[in-house]
Amino acid sequence: MKRSFFITSVFLFCLAWNCLFILQCSELAAQPPLAKVQKIIDGDTIQVRYKTKSIRVRLWGIDTPEYHQAFSKVAKRFTAGLVRNTSVHLDLKDWDKYGRMVAIVTMTDGRSLNEELLKNGLAWVHVYYCKEAICNKWYGYEKRAREKRIGLWRDLSPVPTWVWKHKKKK
Repeated sequence: MKRSFFITSVFLFCLAWNCLFILQCSELAAQPPLAKVQKIIDGDTIQVRYKTKSIRVRLWGIDTPEYHQAFSKVAKRFTAGLVRNTSVHLDLKDWDKYGRMVAIVTMTDGRSLNEELLKNGLAWVHVYYCKEAICNKWYGYEKRAREKRIGLWRDLSPVPTWVWKHKKKK
């Protein structure tokens, strides 16, 4: 009786240990690829080294002010302060017409660069492209920044980049 209890206990322990190991391995495998940030192009575009290639990455679902708009330099400096010369995880969403990877960029501490820009009032949720469930949370970050009047929300009526670009074309 004691022997069968011992054997059963050892078996269950080994089974639990293997399950824990498999779970940890699958979590590691599920993490998006790691890339080294080489350059900050603007607030929502970075250049990374991934494997042997240099790739431009556009942050998915958000838009920071364009070069001639207020807060564009602030957004670029903010992005640089968070990710310059660091490694980041890239959660690929798409490739755009300019050949850039479009991704959610996550820092090694687990924070999303996309979200940090929104929380700090330096980006809009992109109404045309952000259509997934996570976007509802992101609209909340944008709303809180607007209510606190931080970042680009210090202006009484900041113009979203997609509107600014459209007016500029006319």
